[in-house]
Amino acid sequence: MHILHCTYSMEVGGAETMLVDIMNGQVRRGHRVTLLIVNDRESAQVVAAIDPAVKIVRFRRREGAAPLLMMARLNMTVARLRPDIVHVHHEKFCRLVRLRRKRLVYTVHDLGITMQYSAGVNMAAITEAVASDIRKRLPGAKVTTVTNGIDTAAIAQRQKGTPDTFRLVQVARLMPEKKGQDIAIRALAILKKRGIENVSICFIGYGAGLEQLMQLAQAENVSERIEFAGMRDRSYIYSNLCRYDAMIHPSRYEGFGLTVAEGMAAGLPLILTEHDGPWEVADHGRLCLSAEKGNAESFADAIAALMADYPAALSRAADALEYVGRFDIARTIEAYDRLYKRVSHNIRD
Repeated sequence: MHILHCTYSMEVGGAETMLVDIMNGQVRRGHRVTLLIVNDRESAQVVAAIDPAVKIVRFRRREGAAPLLMMARLNMTVARLRPDIVHVHHEKFCRLVRLRRKRLVYTVHDLGITMQYSAGVNMAAITEAVASDIRKRLPGAKVTTVTNGIDTAAIAQRQKGTPDTFRLVQVARLMPEKKGQDIAIRALAILKKRGIENVSICFIGYGAGLEQLMQLAQAENVSERIEFAGMRDRSYIYSNLCRYDAMIHPSRYEGFGLTVAEGMAAGLPLILTEHDGPWEVADHGRLCLSAEKGNAESFADAIAALMADYPAALSRAADALEYVGRFDIARTIEAYDRLYKRVSHNIRD
């Protein structure tokens, strides 16, 4: 099969990381893969991880510039390449791709994505939570759940043992309005007021929220217990997650949470927002401690509970380590193959 993936950018992020892994896996399965990057926004680190067998087509467009010209170039490219599947990773492509639309597959990467142009399109949702969200806003949508995946075997596992000082970690873009780092900082301040001080949080990632979060940590008088580790590549994360004692992810909304699956593969106990995408990944809360969305007090209670009964947390983590195999990248790629074949089978050219 010839698969054309279309994306606006290839910067550092969960969706981009997933796309690299999917394309590389598709090449290994014998597919011909082309990647179209519309905008001039690339991370050299991300692009370097793409298998050389993947052909990359770049428009190098400035974001927001000449949408009609871009639309014409896009369809000329589709006409020239004649792919068996056009796999797009942003809702706007559902409007822009006019040729071979019956061969279009759109992956919905998050909750709350607009459905303005998606009617009649074959959609892949990264969790059941995302699929449910799509169906609520677009009744009759053609949606299949294809969960994200990771290379579970590549992640070093935490060695058992109860620490004297608990080191929590969150791996995410510093985007508190979505990822909830501010909630974690406030939870730490609440614990400090309760006299619980043998706990710290490391935030791995970068983003526009750094200064805001640093100021919040200082205002809450917990700066000494907060580490902003900055951006780290996947090799570093896979090797070093095992150094922490638990993963916290207080997201306000999240479609999947790839790093949560990575935490599970590292054997880390989890503290997650209840009824969210990551919570679904943790078998609908069975494999984690849950806290109320946006509630720092609730997250403080969950951290305290984890510290008070860490053997129980390690037991859940051991179950999660077995469970996370269903999110292996090989299963994701196989599921997309099945979806592509179903789409192709239903085409009447």
